[in-house]
Amino acid sequence: MIRDTISRTIVLILFGAVSVLAQENGSPVNWPPRILFDADIGTRGELGFIPPSSDFGIAFEWPIWKRLEIQGSGSFSPDRKQITQDGHSIDISETQILWVSTRFGLSAEVDYHSLWTSQFLKKGWHPYPGFVARTRYFSPGRFYASVAIPTGCVWATPTNPCRLQSNRTVGPIFMQEWQARPRIRIALQGEVLHFCDQSNENEPQIPRICHWAGTEMFVVRFQFPPWKSNENY
Repeated sequence: MIRDTISRTIVLILFGAVSVLAQENGSPVNWPPRILFDADIGTRGELGFIPPSSDFGIAFEWPIWKRLEIQGSGSFSPDRKQITQDGHSIDISETQILWVSTRFGLSAEVDYHSLWTSQFLKKGWHPYPGFVARTRYFSPGRFYASVAIPTGCVWATPTNPCRLQSNRTVGPIFMQEWQARPRIRIALQGEVLHFCDQSNENEPQIPRICHWAGTEMFVVRFQFPPWKSNENY
């Protein structure tokens, strides 16, 4: 419970700081929001999903101040868990980016994830502090880096039965995105995560078994309205 409170506090501080600093150091802009339709494919087998893995969703990017950009997304994944041979999940996120300079920004993301299978339902909120940099490798693009911060209960207490233990997932997440065409973006995304298996939540003296895992995904994004060369990417 204490760790969850700390995680939520970190998210609130990050979002508050990003918004205040952006408004103090920028001015409103009239750029329209960008709408993106996303699809990705790859593997999350080391996280216990049956490959190949895929997601389908919609997202937006909205530069509302000169130094503040808001992003949001929602996606659905039909990935099945190996342990149950079924399942699907949804993911909803909101991100704020404070552009410290024209090429470098600090990001604060909060994500809601819900995984359903025939044997269990796992859901929760997760914070991801990080940074973003505008790049020009082959074409205009962005490099995103963030860190997953663990949340959720671990051991049962009188006030919290902890029916399903948190995996305590933590680790870096990277994505390099390119503007391949005015309406098309492509990206490569990878994660290096540390997580723990389920154990007896009523026996904290018994150590949990933990693992390292990697994921690799290829992303295609269709953008509306199309990108213009005189716009910041």
